Amino acid sequence: MLGKPAAIEPCMARANVHSGGKPSRAAPSGERPQERLCRFGVESLSDAEILALVLGTGQRSEPVTALAARVLNDFGGPRGLLQAGRGNLANAIGFVRAARLIGAAELTQRANTRRLDPGSPYTSSQDVIAAFAPLLVNQPDERVIAVVLDARQRPVAERQLAAGGPSSCSVGIRQVFALAVREGGAGVILVHNHPSGDPTPSPEDLTLTQTLANAGHVLELPLIDHVILGHQGSFSFLDAGLLPVSNHGGTPPEQGA
Repeated sequence: MLGKPAAIEPCMARANVHSGGKPSRAAPSGERPQERLCRFGVESLSDAEILALVLGTGQRSEPVTALAARVLNDFGGPRGLLQAGRGNLANAIGFVRAARLIGAAELTQRANTRRLDPGSPYTSSQDVIAAFAPLLVNQPDERVIAVVLDARQRPVAERQLAAGGPSSCSVGIRQVFALAVREGGAGVILVHNHPSGDPTPSPEDLTLTQTLANAGHVLELPLIDHVILGHQGSFSFLDAGLLPVSNHGGTPPEQGA
């Protein structure tokens, strides 16, 4: 049985006080973000107002909305804020507020992440993008992850192989294929991010991919795909025709899906 919407009544009461029962998008002077959320919905809030909701409180000489606006400006907007380290955030807004922000960002990331299903075969680069973009595109450093597939192209293991600086990260052939052998895999997908946001492969990416493809051919553990992620988009070596479509041990993934 549905009960009375008691939780909504305070919002409705405040809306009537402010506007005579006819809410307007114009914010009355001094109206707090939580009141605007209640009246108009979260989509009506600015980035600073949303951040103010997460931070909760301001500082002695700075209201939370002013603090949120300043911090967003200092870090270059929401993306820069998410890429900031814990220490920089704590210095800017205090440890407790930084912890709230980091926790909210992590929860959002987990909600947006669709992990590769161990029971379903890998079908296209879109599977990798959906699974790893939320984890990697906002990272301030470059990270490399290997996904091992079985003979039916179902994922059986994934490991972060390396983490580097903002522009490079080294990974060796042995690291990639030792994991595949240890897990009894039949193929490997490599995925990494470009913190710059541009997913265009670098000369080093091209060389590494070709080296891994050649080694995989010799070992009969093919490199199925190499996907590069950035906040400007993604790049798949398989989709670009820079890797051979292999049906070793299973159905080849679709290109350009």
